[in-house]
Amino acid sequence: MTGDKNFPLLLFWPGYFMYIGRGADTKVHAHHAIQIAIALERPIEVISKSVQRVYQAVIINSDVPHECRTFGGPFVLVNIDPETGIGTALKKEYLVKTGMAELPLAAIDNYLGQLKVLLAGNNPADEIYHLTNDLLASIAHKHTPQPLDERIAQVLALLREPEQEAVSIQDLAGTVHISPGRLIHLFTQQVGIPVRKYILWSKLMTAVKKLDKRANFTHVALDGGFADAPHFNRTFKRMFGLSPTALLKAD
Repeated sequence: MTGDKNFPLLLFWPGYFMYIGRGADTKVHAHHAIQIAIALERPIEVISKSVQRVYQAVIINSDVPHECRTFGGPFVLVNIDPETGIGTALKKEYLVKTGMAELPLAAIDNYLGQLKVLLAGNNPADEIYHLTNDLLASIAHKHTPQPLDERIAQVLALLREPEQEAVSIQDLAGTVHISPGRLIHLFTQQVGIPVRKYILWSKLMTAVKKLDKRANFTHVALDGGFADAPHFNRTFKRMFGLSPTALLKAD
């Protein structure tokens, strides 16, 4: 692939984390997120339970020990919270009987063709976000969601406010005049991720947006609503299997 001007590229949205860049080989690890890895050039080697396989595009189930070898080549990494609607659908479609599986190459080839065009342009983040969402919905056979209930739309608007302080589910439920139990059920049904997880991902997004090699990790963590830098690092590593520092080195 030519032209790495947009590497590394980090994208974060509730329930998903995406990295595009040159890979760093990993030791055996496991993480809470479902992981999709797509090679942009040389296929990726994945080793699990002493079995080595080569993939153009692979999906790995949550909490499955594995190691990856990308040989420094560019690749796409998408981590998906298994409690999201897409995560649940992907598990059902590909991971019921196995810890990892190859993804359909026709869909992947189409995605990569469009992705490489976007990466050659300027400021491709929004377009890549929508393209990747379309790919995930397609391979998971997810239907277009119904319009949001106005109460859930109001909760989302509150949670997306730039200076939003920590808020409880009880407070959110009271704001839209429903019970906490009803909010939890309706939010998960409509948004595709539990409200508690959405709040956690929102905190991670706030922190990661300020993350670079010159960043003060304590400030980054506090701005994201974490108690301190170790709390942020532990949360990030539990979700994605690597620390923010290791991620920044993989460019």
